[in-house]
Amino acid sequence: MKAVILAAGMGVRLHPLTYKIPKGLLEIDGNTLLEYSLNNLSLFGINSVIIVTGYLEEMIREKIGTSFNGMNIDYVTNEIYSKSGSMYSFSRVKDIIDEDVLLLESDLLYDPRAIKMVQDSEFKDLILVADLSGSGDEVFVCADENRKIIALGKNISAEIKNQPIGELVGISKFSMGFLDKLFEKAEEDYKAGQLNFHYEECVFATGELYPVYVQRCDNLAWIEIDKENDLIRAKEEVYPEIKKIGHSSKTDS
Repeated sequence: MKAVILAAGMGVRLHPLTYKIPKGLLEIDGNTLLEYSLNNLSLFGINSVIIVTGYLEEMIREKIGTSFNGMNIDYVTNEIYSKSGSMYSFSRVKDIIDEDVLLLESDLLYDPRAIKMVQDSEFKDLILVADLSGSGDEVFVCADENRKIIALGKNISAEIKNQPIGELVGISKFSMGFLDKLFEKAEEDYKAGQLNFHYEECVFATGELYPVYVQRCDNLAWIEIDKENDLIRAKEEVYPEIKKIGHSSKTDS
């Protein structure tokens, strides 16, 4: 299984912190968010990672290099990162992957057990969800009794929102069969001039015909860092919690 990390975005909501640095290179206790995620992947047998870059990509390539903790690191560029969404970034890898994929966002800090839970899930195509964070920027995920996703988004109906399964973490697993359909759907969108979809929107749209499931991880220590307050909380609350669990050690590339 290969991992893909989406790291092309400009991190506009984190300005001025991201004026001169991509948000995947923001540091917490001496390591970048990307390094923490790569370290987590290396703990569970991943040996190949593709990082999709765009904004200030040379900084990421210089910092991470072509190997990390024994993993091979490759790069793919989203050259129109300033006017496209995360699905466009993800689709840049479609011609170079030939196996199931773990998909991660680059702005996450999380307990490594999230990777293990996704790997070990009974479902081939899934989105990891956790308890609602109350951040005000949640992507809500709802599922039926079989855990098939039936609603996903920030603006789902109030009735459904009151009964969510959880919140999108930003870690998913997809089979090659599903990816073929996902990328086909994305290409149709691009031909129609629609470049700005988030990957999870396209996953949900494709999942209406090819089911995608939720894998819930209760009491997961995690945070998506979209705003400066998120970074403060990551440093003051989430990282100490992960460190206390004993997983988050210094990384060496």
